[in-house]
Amino acid sequence: MFPKVSVIVPVYNCEKFISKCIDSIIHQTYSNIEVVIVNDGSTDRSEEIVNGFKEKDARIVYYYQDNSGPSDARNHGINKSTGEYLAFIDSDDTVDRYYIELLLDKMKTSEADLVCCGYKDISEYGVLNYTDFDFENSTSLHLFIDMVCKGTGGVLWSKLYKKEIISEYNLKMDKSIFMSEDLIFVLQYALHCKSFAAIKGHLYYYNRLNQNSISSNISIDYIQNYIAVCKHLEKIYFIADMHENKTKEIITKRIQDMVINLVQLQSRNIKVIGMKNAIYNVKKILSIQYIERHMDNFSSNSILCKPYIFLMKNKFVKPSIVYGVCLNTLRELIMKLSKRRINNKT
Repeated sequence: MFPKVSVIVPVYNCEKFISKCIDSIIHQTYSNIEVVIVNDGSTDRSEEIVNGFKEKDARIVYYYQDNSGPSDARNHGINKSTGEYLAFIDSDDTVDRYYIELLLDKMKTSEADLVCCGYKDISEYGVLNYTDFDFENSTSLHLFIDMVCKGTGGVLWSKLYKKEIISEYNLKMDKSIFMSEDLIFVLQYALHCKSFAAIKGHLYYYNRLNQNSISSNISIDYIQNYIAVCKHLEKIYFIADMHENKTKEIITKRIQDMVINLVQLQSRNIKVIGMKNAIYNVKKILSIQYIERHMDNFSSNSILCKPYIFLMKNKFVKPSIVYGVCLNTLRELIMKLSKRRINNKT
């Protein structure tokens, strides 16, 4: 028997990338698939391109919805899927031709409820191989949660799921969360898994050439969303019976990383927004009660991060931004020197 795998692809204004994405899916070595494409109200040529593929390949099923966001599009795809197994692929990414075959083989041989693989990170800096899962046939729920919360392990892609688990527990993407909603879904799914498995291959091709950066002016919605995600995580860790200290450690690290990233963002855009606005934004971040509650526990072994933590704990806002400006200048200089060295060699 060759079970069907449903590949869910949410689409929104991705005419530049969708052809390569679909092409990589329909040319999988494992052929018993359905490609569930949900167009989330695209205004470009995405629909035209998808329909061109659909005319040539009956395995493609296509749905259109008014723009409601990627979570709603994925939920729509889950509801319409008919396969025993589900895979999620973003419309600007591609996959290795053995992607489905190897994930499914691993799921069968290991009898795992969730199988993961590594990925290739494609950016302006080149192509790098990554994996967040340093095990093969078994690991505990707690260790898996720890891996998922590091790096990009909490994304939907690079994983194969069982439809019966999703259906039985009515698992859905949370539409009220607009960032890290995939992390919450993965962890909620993991709570119902008896076992996990991973393969070492880097079979998913993650395209970071199409990313829009966070606005230089901090959105309070973005910060509140991040905090809402952390509160969801606290509930999941409680259900998973994670030790309270471990939960605090993970949440504090996430809050710390967010705060440092946002301070760095202000420094990087200082010429655009000005020092006055940058100081206002950072003060606004540091005054949020949930962040203040975790700030005393900020710590890092990184020489570069330690000054940030010292300055933030003491509410030295302007010096933290100036420090960020110095770091960014140094990074740009190192990058220019590296490019010059590469050009001289060629």
